[in-house]
Amino acid sequence: MGARRPPLPFRAALRVRGALPLLGLRRGEPLLPRLVFMGADPGEALDALRAIRSPGAWCSVWERLAERHERTGRALAADGDRVTAAESLQRAVACYRAAEYMEFQPAERARLWRRLVAAGTAAGDLLSPPARRLEIPVDGVAVPVTLRVPAGGRPAPCVLTLGGVDGVKEEFHRISEAYVARGWAAAALDLPGQGELRRFHDVPWRADAEVVISAVLDALTRLPDLDADRIAVVGGSAGGYFALRAAAADRRVAACAVISAPLDLLEVHRVAPPPIPQTMEYNLGLSGRRAVAALGAFHVDEVLPGVSCPVLQIHGGADRTVPWPHARRLREALGERLTVLFLEDGDHMCFNRLPEWEARLRSWLSTVLDGRGAAEVPARSLSGEGAA
Repeated sequence: MGARRPPLPFRAALRVRGALPLLGLRRGEPLLPRLVFMGADPGEALDALRAIRSPGAWCSVWERLAERHERTGRALAADGDRVTAAESLQRAVACYRAAEYMEFQPAERARLWRRLVAAGTAAGDLLSPPARRLEIPVDGVAVPVTLRVPAGGRPAPCVLTLGGVDGVKEEFHRISEAYVARGWAAAALDLPGQGELRRFHDVPWRADAEVVISAVLDALTRLPDLDADRIAVVGGSAGGYFALRAAAADRRVAACAVISAPLDLLEVHRVAPPPIPQTMEYNLGLSGRRAVAALGAFHVDEVLPGVSCPVLQIHGGADRTVPWPHARRLREALGERLTVLFLEDGDHMCFNRLPEWEARLRSWLSTVLDGRGAAEVPARSLSGEGAA
């Protein structure tokens, strides 16, 4: 037998000289699971990767695919098929998001983002329940929040999802569907440095994002259809950093879950593969030494003693963006307040084990939000090198 061929995403990338760093494949980290998490169809994503013959083709390939889905969605909406129209428009959002993911020119990013927001707004209006847009003023900035509340007579628990270095509220549609199906409200926002706030208004990251999150919780807990005593905050990657700061600062956070959460973003900037360091600098609006100096304020260790709610930590032993020592430090700081799901072969955000950790996360959330007894995730689910 001959040698095994590399997986398809690697083969697609290898046809482009110098494309491994561009496509996020350096150090063996395939991009396909990230695209699927964004909402891209796996088959379409593979076709798109095969079609990319030069680094400059990345955005155009994905934008053409997005345009096709958007045309379909708007035509279906005009014909009265709201459900299928929303599905097509959400696919368009995922493809616009993928196009923008590798775009580093600010004007071009903003152009793609306007198309993404337009498609996402149209899809949100067609969903059942619809995705409501809230704009919450914080320090002179209108923070955009997307909220879906399930129909029912009683106030619903709410899960607030926070994106990471490259996370944005529009890519959490699939997650919100899962929460609404369980009778929970689903909220997502763009923090400073993310999404609309960065691309349209040049609002940079801030280390104390808990100030913004608390203002959002002020607005959410005033809504009569939400249960102010059952609020969970979930964050992935840098979103986990923001979630931990929120849990430490605001007692209204009844539960906190973090996936591949760093405790120090400067350490991530030093070790993460492209395009993560470049995206961090874009979020800050700074580069080089100025970015490094600013990131010195982005650490969470000193506030962890203030976390009193239960916390679920999901982390992978093969995570090269946020290595296991970050997870170990969190375990040492929180002790019995922490439930750990350690996936020994999990990469960053455990995208390669997505179905497993999403199921465990939702089961754990149900114990906190619905009071269904012991979660399926054991309090110590550690194995391999990470448990040492």
